[in-house]
Amino acid sequence: MRPQRIEVAVVIDDIRIVKESYALYGVLVKVIRSNDESANEQSYEHRVYRRFSEFWDLKMKLEKEFGTELPYELPQRQFGLWKQSSLDPDVIEERKITLANFLQDLLNDSFDTKWKNSPQVCKFLKLSSNWNSYEPKNSDLPSSQGNINDPTQWLTTFRDSKHLLESCKRGMASSVTRDLMQLRLVLHDLENALKRGSEKLGQAEFARRQNLLQTLKKDMNEFALESSSRPHDSSNSNNNNEHNDLKVALFEGPTEPRTPKKPAIGRRRFGETEETAPLNNQQLLQLHKDSMSKQDLEMKEMHKIVQRQKDLSLAMNQELLQDNELLDSLNDGVDNTASKLRTANRRAKQFNNE
Repeated sequence: MRPQRIEVAVVIDDIRIVKESYALYGVLVKVIRSNDESANEQSYEHRVYRRFSEFWDLKMKLEKEFGTELPYELPQRQFGLWKQSSLDPDVIEERKITLANFLQDLLNDSFDTKWKNSPQVCKFLKLSSNWNSYEPKNSDLPSSQGNINDPTQWLTTFRDSKHLLESCKRGMASSVTRDLMQLRLVLHDLENALKRGSEKLGQAEFARRQNLLQTLKKDMNEFALESSSRPHDSSNSNNNNEHNDLKVALFEGPTEPRTPKKPAIGRRRFGETEETAPLNNQQLLQLHKDSMSKQDLEMKEMHKIVQRQKDLSLAMNQELLQDNELLDSLNDGVDNTASKLRTANRRAKQFNNE
């Protein structure tokens, strides 16, 4: 029996114009719970009304919460000169489709689930905090006995494993240790099946699935380390044994931090040079201090050179100002002399005429 699947259908089928100033979009959310081996489906639906600006507020809150860009498309804001621009029927119709697709993609993403599990999304759509969770039973664990060599079945088993890990993180699983042990075995089988079917998938799809698998394994290991590092009651021996089993089941070799190994003789460490290779930490520190002191002296010398160039420039500027004043005086003298010559020529012509 496979874990319960949750699908969400989003439709925006109602628009309300408020005070001829803005539009409210009626978002109909339908949550469908089903099981692969059963024809029974459970569903519930409800409607919320949100302004277009509230969608953008949700986008900014989610990006601030997770520190990364939201990967789902939102229609761009329009900054028109008229107040009625957002009430244009064409604009509203386009936004209805895009906003519905935005929520549809966000709520049905089975790989990057952090967005739909955010409290901001639950508050925005008025969903309960555990709307996307289910209680996996012992028989709900993803099984590796199916034909995981089939590409479609491989993805189904991978999604089931991812759902189970998310449930363990939320504390919904009845036995986290046992589920993680089973999950590690399933991931091991998925990895082997992926290697065997690499030729059928093609290079690009093989690389994509390999990255997905490595990411899930990393998340599982981090969650196991976090769980095993939490303080537990020392009087409860069952809890201690359970977390010791968790370490053994999820990690190969000891989990205690190991001292870094020295590089083999004849091999260089990353970033080493011939000058630093034979030095110990204290000598490296002293070399760093000497280099900093040398750079400080060079900066001081450069400062002196720049200061001298500045002084020379100021002196040249002062001399140019004085030269300009002399040229202005010379121009004035030439103008006076020319004026006197014109006067003398005029008088000479008058004298000759007489």
